Amino acid sequence: MFYRASAINPQIALLVRYNIYMQLEKVRKLLTLYEQGLIPVLSQHEVNPELDPSSRENYLYFTLPVCINFQRSSPAMWAAALATWQDEKTRYVFFPEKLAKTPIAKIRADLVRHRLALQPNKHVLIWTTIAKTLHDFYEDDPRKVIEEAESDAGKLITLLQKTHRSRFPYLSGPKLSNYWPYILSHYTDVQFINSQEISIIPDTHVLQSSIQLGLTTDVATPIQVEQAWKELLKDSGINPSHVHPVLWNWSRNKFQPEVL
Repeated sequence: MFYRASAINPQIALLVRYNIYMQLEKVRKLLTLYEQGLIPVLSQHEVNPELDPSSRENYLYFTLPVCINFQRSSPAMWAAALATWQDEKTRYVFFPEKLAKTPIAKIRADLVRHRLALQPNKHVLIWTTIAKTLHDFYEDDPRKVIEEAESDAGKLITLLQKTHRSRFPYLSGPKLSNYWPYILSHYTDVQFINSQEISIIPDTHVLQSSIQLGLTTDVATPIQVEQAWKELLKDSGINPSHVHPVLWNWSRNKFQPEVL
């Protein structure tokens, strides 16, 4: 587990500072390797219908699928989302105002049709609950959630995790509450203030990369991993959201190339 230097014991403090330096050097090496194209990436991951980045439809596409993107293959989930959008008979599931008028049995069947929902009860409940939140409180528009947070990434994460936690099941967790603004920052026209507040997303690949780098142990929780990265990158000039895709792809590539 990663710890900040302590002022109590100068020798321990020096050792900890050295460890921090070495950890950051490894991260910088990984960033360089990634930028040089030496860490293979998927040709397509978050596949999408290439909508107007500023449109409500685009924000909906990059909101509702995020809510059920856990404990499953992320590329497969996005492929299912695109198939669901491209099917005119199932596209309605992305629109909260249409879901509000549709029987749950039909919604369930159509979310399952292209394997967007793998768990017919749990995934459907999460999807429809988030959609109902958007319908009841945000005029069927995810952009209104961002407006409430004043386009501040830190405030948005707090809104999800604390202020309106009950409105956003699963999206309020440590992984998805950071994953959503991360995805929005890449695929919509949002311009977040304090984007550095979007932390490392503690998914399986990031957890494994953190262990491989010696930053955390295999018993660390996602929240502890998130905090360890936040502490490591503090004042480093490295934005956590820039590190996430590097770690994700490095883990997929069996931690090659090695960083020493």
